[in-house]
Amino acid sequence: MKKTELEKRREAEATKTAAEATPETDMAALLAERDALLTERDAQKDQFLRARADFDNYRKRMLRDMEQVRRMAAERLVIDLLPVLDNLERAVEHAQTQSTGLIEGIEMVLKQFHDVLERHGVEPIPATGLPFDPTWHEALACIETDECPPDHVAREMLKGYRLGGTVLRPAKVIVGKVAEPPVETQTENESCTDNGTQ
Repeated sequence: MKKTELEKRREAEATKTAAEATPETDMAALLAERDALLTERDAQKDQFLRARADFDNYRKRMLRDMEQVRRMAAERLVIDLLPVLDNLERAVEHAQTQSTGLIEGIEMVLKQFHDVLERHGVEPIPATGLPFDPTWHEALACIETDECPPDHVAREMLKGYRLGGTVLRPAKVIVGKVAEPPVETQTENESCTDNGTQ
């Protein structure tokens, strides 16, 4: 077992003879011992505070890592479920032409699906009629239209979804642009006829 500095000093003092010891040397030895104890205490306190700070940082990092793993797992699950949701929505759209109990059942399942996603923070990305934003939208095409202002979403082809601020899938959209006026050009027949009459 390793001896501390204090124990070594005590042993050294114990070996001194009584004749060498005077009140002044005893006082100096006690002051030196006190200084050594204070220095050792400060070193132990500093070591304790560092260990405590390291542990707090480790605990915070582990909580942050666990939250990130949980969020990534949820994102993967939702991304895998989105095509199922798309197919349910298509089935509802297709079946609305027929009035049967089947459509009501599918609509109930679809509503339940939307409710579960909403409870977990998944929300659709709004698109139609809004300005095109590449953060949330993926442009599939541009069309000339008077139905919406230029650089706005004219049609949503596939819904986009986000989880908090993270895009799970961008909305696939068609962007509107200004209709260009037709350019008047002469055809070959008109230009030949004009040349022949002059």
